[in-house]
Amino acid sequence: MTRSFVAFLIAAAMLPAAQTVLVLTTDGQWVEGVTTAKMAGAHPIAKVLSMHNGAAASAKETEAINAGLVAIQGKDRKLRDAAVEDLTYIGVPVLTPFLEIIRDTDQHEPKSLYNLFDRIMPSIADQPDRGASLIRLDGSSPMRGAWPQGELKVGTQSIAWDKIRLFAVQRKSIARVMEVHSLRHSTQIEYLDTGLYATATSQLTLTAAGFSRLSWKQDEWATGPNGLSKPAGNYKSNLTDGHPFGALVGRVGAKGEVQFLGQKASKSGVGAGRLQLAINDNAHWQNNVGSYTVTVVLTNSYNLGNER
Repeated sequence: MTRSFVAFLIAAAMLPAAQTVLVLTTDGQWVEGVTTAKMAGAHPIAKVLSMHNGAAASAKETEAINAGLVAIQGKDRKLRDAAVEDLTYIGVPVLTPFLEIIRDTDQHEPKSLYNLFDRIMPSIADQPDRGASLIRLDGSSPMRGAWPQGELKVGTQSIAWDKIRLFAVQRKSIARVMEVHSLRHSTQIEYLDTGLYATATSQLTLTAAGFSRLSWKQDEWATGPNGLSKPAGNYKSNLTDGHPFGALVGRVGAKGEVQFLGQKASKSGVGAGRLQLAINDNAHWQNNVGSYTVTVVLTNSYNLGNER
């Protein structure tokens, strides 16, 4: 082996591996591409799951936070769901305005505004300094820390770190087991945010097991993840909003099309956005009990947080 070839191998080993990353800027722009950056602040790029900048909100983010907190308390479900998603992406800067406006109504769950805090900040990482950035590393508990300085090059684009609100590194495959509850995660109330962000090339594989009762003691309203196969009670159809009562359904992004998933699903081309799951029901959801244990495997995706 020649000396020049040895030198080449050593040099190649020192080059940082290319990573596909997802960036949300403080002016609301999404950027996805390849970076060869070696470090994200003090952390190796390959170890990063997601990082959430705690710096003060930009003017555009402040406007979105103010409007979103109003929408979440309103009666329009579509506006509410979109606002929850938008504020979850903005993350840490939402905490202080949220804590300023929330009031004790003795009605905490199911309630979208109340649940917003946990979507943004895992309790294990909460601390008195609300503005510290949130850092999530593979194999470690979420932590708070300083935000990187300088610039990040993604593809041909250079982005100043102080203009980045969210940063995540793509994983080849993410597996997660979670509980979808018929009351808290009814389509009428709020979808379970899996914390997983799908991409255009993601493959979704899902299995679900369990039992939900949509009318307490009335067994004709009890079902598994595929939902009711025939009408119950005085209803003429087993469907509501195009899917069986009690079926496990999902969507990618708050504005995404609701898709039947059931007991077993394998899908590609699901689109880009946060994977959300729920149990299908109509406006009479208050008498639901039971849940489904759901195993999700999502390839070419991003781990943005725990399921909430």
